[in-house]
Amino acid sequence: MSINIRKILGQGSIRLELNTLLFPQEVLPEGFDPLGARNLDRIRDEVIGEMCDLLDASGQIGNRNRLCKDLLNREKKAVTAVGEGIAIPHVRTLQAKEFIMAFARSRKGLPFRAPDDQPVHLFFAMVSPPYEDRMYLKIYHSLATLLLRPETFQAFMDARHSNDIWQILESCR
Repeated sequence: MSINIRKILGQGSIRLELNTLLFPQEVLPEGFDPLGARNLDRIRDEVIGEMCDLLDASGQIGNRNRLCKDLLNREKKAVTAVGEGIAIPHVRTLQAKEFIMAFARSRKGLPFRAPDDQPVHLFFAMVSPPYEDRMYLKIYHSLATLLLRPETFQAFMDARHSNDIWQILESCR
């Protein structure tokens, strides 16, 4: 990528461990199905909410709640989990002042309706204004190519600081 990754993925837009949990509470009600539609919807909504918080931290979002609605509507139309433990929630929206990203990780992994039915560990959210096709597509392609390498996935899983995340992403130039 011939862009400044720290500009589009700021310090406040990286979360090394999501707060979203597989189970909403420690004591589960009788008959609770962790992979049932209600729980999967809750997980999706909470993850998207956390990603919206991270994106909003950039200062480049018009309205956080509208952005969240746009991302959720996009997710409902077509799941953004790509398999292999990765999801790339993305949307072009009027709520984005410029192209920005957020990164979050779940070490344990979360069910996110991935095509391979595997838990998702790495979440890369991307939002851009509707007219920003070029950068949006370029970064999506570069990110997807980078994530195809198993060693890159492991590097994201092993990252201990925001600097580690930036270094991995900068390696895809």
